[in-house]
Amino acid sequence: MLPATQRVLLIDHSGTSLAIISKQITKHIPSTTVDIATNAQTAFDLLKRHKYALITTSRNLPDINYNTMIDYIRKDLAIKQTPLIVISGETADIYEEKLASNQVNGYFDKQLGQKKLVDYIDSFLNTRLPAILTTGNILYVEDSATMALATKKLLSKHEYNYLHAFNAEQALQHIQHSFSKNKIQPFDLLLTDIQLEGYMSGRDLIREIRHGLGLGYEQLPILVTTSSNFDTDPGELSRIISAGANDILEKPIKEPMLIAKLNNLLTLHSQFIEINQEHKWAQNY
Repeated sequence: MLPATQRVLLIDHSGTSLAIISKQITKHIPSTTVDIATNAQTAFDLLKRHKYALITTSRNLPDINYNTMIDYIRKDLAIKQTPLIVISGETADIYEEKLASNQVNGYFDKQLGQKKLVDYIDSFLNTRLPAILTTGNILYVEDSATMALATKKLLSKHEYNYLHAFNAEQALQHIQHSFSKNKIQPFDLLLTDIQLEGYMSGRDLIREIRHGLGLGYEQLPILVTTSSNFDTDPGELSRIISAGANDILEKPIKEPMLIAKLNNLLTLHSQFIEINQEHKWAQNY
């Protein structure tokens, strides 16, 4: 049973943005209390007084580097289990600078809008299942028949189009084929396990997509599923992100989290398609 009230802490340098998001959260997420902090000291004081179900932080803070703040929260305050997500308008920089670490549970692109941010936050609180905002063609890679069956049931339940590949080699062939033929609809998203049987691992597959085929983060978003224990191997999350993944979904897969992350990445991809179509139209005009 969900607790009667869940408390969320929002950290951002903009008091106006915090007020708007706080209002949206309390309006759309039942039984949620929101605290806000516009600087590190206020955030630390609140964290010492209250227990939070979720913490969000901006990358741009007035009095501290946000990585230093996250490190202080996780190590000095010993808040290790509370989900912590980073909200940024500089998504490309996040990927290129490889800022992900085992201390962060997710990243959200501000450009996706306030409504999707509320849905993303709600997915961590698990109060309701996010609505399907956009769909697309998904290539799903998983070698475990049991895990694949469960995940495919979820994808079918929400009417996603998907093709299941059992290993990285098979998946790479599908991707090469779909992106090399003009008459074939390319995949909109790759959902892949990181630990796969065969010559190539999931990490090898991601590197080949990003560097071998040159497909960018928005052209083919990649959501990685993993059962890795980040406590015993704290560098694993950073290695996955560094390979070229957009986001990570821990096993066992939770339905609200799967839908929220698919929403975010498919929306990111659809925006990429729209921008490129507008660019082509302008060139041909």
